[in-house]
Amino acid sequence: MASFSSRMLGVFALLAPLPAEPAAKQDLACFAPAAAEEKIVLCTSVLADMTLPPATHALALLARGEAHATLGDFVKAYADTNTALLLNPHDAAALVTRGKLRETLNTPDKAEEDYTAALKEDSGLAEAYARRGKLRLERGANTEALADLTEARRLNPGDGETQSLFAAARLKSGTGDDAIAAFTAALDAKPGDPAALRGRATAYAQHGLYKEAIADFTSALVVNASDLAAREGRGVAYLQSSNFNAAIADFTALEALKPGDPAPFFFRATALLQINEAVAADEDFTFFLKKHPADEEALLGRALARQMLANHTGAEADLSLILARAPDAAVALAMRGFIRVILGKWKDASADLAQAARLPNAPADVALWRFIAESRAGLPAATALTAAAEPFAPTTWPAPVMQYFLGNVSGDQVLDAAEREPAFALERLCEAYYYLGEAAALLNDSESAHKMLTAAIGTCKIRHTEYAGAKAALQRLANGSQKPAKGP
Repeated sequence: MASFSSRMLGVFALLAPLPAEPAAKQDLACFAPAAAEEKIVLCTSVLADMTLPPATHALALLARGEAHATLGDFVKAYADTNTALLLNPHDAAALVTRGKLRETLNTPDKAEEDYTAALKEDSGLAEAYARRGKLRLERGANTEALADLTEARRLNPGDGETQSLFAAARLKSGTGDDAIAAFTAALDAKPGDPAALRGRATAYAQHGLYKEAIADFTSALVVNASDLAAREGRGVAYLQSSNFNAAIADFTALEALKPGDPAPFFFRATALLQINEAVAADEDFTFFLKKHPADEEALLGRALARQMLANHTGAEADLSLILARAPDAAVALAMRGFIRVILGKWKDASADLAQAARLPNAPADVALWRFIAESRAGLPAATALTAAAEPFAPTTWPAPVMQYFLGNVSGDQVLDAAEREPAFALERLCEAYYYLGEAAALLNDSESAHKMLTAAIGTCKIRHTEYAGAKAALQRLANGSQKPAKGP
């Protein structure tokens, strides 16, 4: 009969827990391929072992952090990665991982520090160069970004994203030809990449190659019809290439994709002006100005739309808003001077146009409108016009009109000069008829004035200031108020 002690030992042997798995086997379970949820459970179990060597502990944290990131829990992923780096601060790959998480969590300055630290540990990390270059590009450090991306491209020439970022850095550095070639290389590495297509399209547009730009923007939109940057870029390229209806269609689509965003309204208004849709342009500029009330270009655009609608008082008010903030804005001064001529505010027009004439970027036709305003106001006008005409060669437009006002050439010579360059003939004839009509009105030759001003209206486009000027001058003729004032 067996002794009590030996029987009990056998029972105890049956009841005792099985020996634990070796630590190495448990560790491998954490690092083996598994679904993210399972990996989190496995690695958490491993991390509960307080006897783990620091290096293994760090690796388990990184594995669990990767699983958290896969599930979109970037805060927990960051916490695990950060703790792993406390255990092993020289792990270059972990530094890159934390950098990417910091980008996701919107701390790009800290992410850049991680990529720099990673490169101190391992100068051959192409990804660290690429990601740091991207961040530097985004904050405007283009020279440093280009250096990083050049190195990333050297280390990993087959990576399409790196090629695309390198090309973007080239583009921002103002080397457009190189940018086109670089984006082409990026598309060779990653065909159909929307970012590379948008980038190459932008480079093409900067070179005036609008057909090529539109083709690339269109290809990007085939990949993603909701690509806002491609839609806006193509709309601008259509606008720049004078395909105004296509531009309007893109900006209308963009308005639907970005409800409440004022930018599509500004661009669409600009295109609408070009096809003489002044009412719609006025409405779009007004919407944009509610969000950006001090925008000079929008105020100029709405002033032009209002001029086309014969709302000259409204146009004058828009231009005055600009000049209240920027008294020496030459274009606004000139336009307000023109509008005041149209309104018959001769002295106010003379003051605006005289001030504009003193500015280096004043339009050349300021001198002609000033002559009309000063003559109407009874002011001495010839002296200023003579001085304005001096820098112009006799055949350079609008020198022939200046010389006509000064009595040195005939009206027929002015019309001949207007037609000398076919590409500009229609616009210059519009101007010539208007100025000849104003000159005839100053001489009280109503019949000639009526004839020339009517020809101007038939020749000018509605958006031309001379069109509005001719209509106003004809109205003065009809009212019998065409005679110049007798004194200041």
